[in-house]
Amino acid sequence: MLDKLNQHIDQVFQANVDLVELPELELRFWLVDSAIENRMYSPEQVENIWGNMPYWAFAWSSGRALARYLLDHPELVKGKRVLDFGAGSGIVAIAAMKSGAKEAWACDIDELALVASEENAKLNDVVLQTCTEIQQVEDIDLLVVGDVLYDPRNHQLAEQLFSQKKPVIWAESRAQTKLSQYGPVADYQAHTQPNLGGFDEHQNIHIYHHEI
Repeated sequence: MLDKLNQHIDQVFQANVDLVELPELELRFWLVDSAIENRMYSPEQVENIWGNMPYWAFAWSSGRALARYLLDHPELVKGKRVLDFGAGSGIVAIAAMKSGAKEAWACDIDELALVASEENAKLNDVVLQTCTEIQQVEDIDLLVVGDVLYDPRNHQLAEQLFSQKKPVIWAESRAQTKLSQYGPVADYQAHTQPNLGGFDEHQNIHIYHHEI
């Protein structure tokens, strides 16, 4: 399975995945080699990168902050069935399992993200379930989501999440979302790893709760 991840990273970045320690979480992940931070890509290569962006190959700031929040507050997930929507690397789902969740699902439309989530779960001695749609999973107690609602074009995702009639905990790197009416319950500082260009401008992460 790791070969599939490496093949895609090579096609997009001409690089490989690398084993990376995230010390603030005490977790390990397969991420794209940080050497890409210092490379110069042609306009054509940049277009290819954004057209085939492997979101699962980065530890995004909001995902890191939300993972840390769950580790700081294990009572939020202990004994629950948790679904990580837009899971990417599976970082939040893995943190949920480490915090005592009964079961955690990595949910992502990118099949390679599900592969990455499973591989990262192995690195951290937990087991994740995977799915491509929320509707595929029954009896979820809690939805968690990191940084997919900051863009106004994604606000329809909020409707999809909240229509599930399940509690939601999410993290956002921007406060201008219409969801700001809920008010953040916590703030964290985190950065994206590796950092390409402007990725790291979003380091102030807000944590929100939506209760039913």
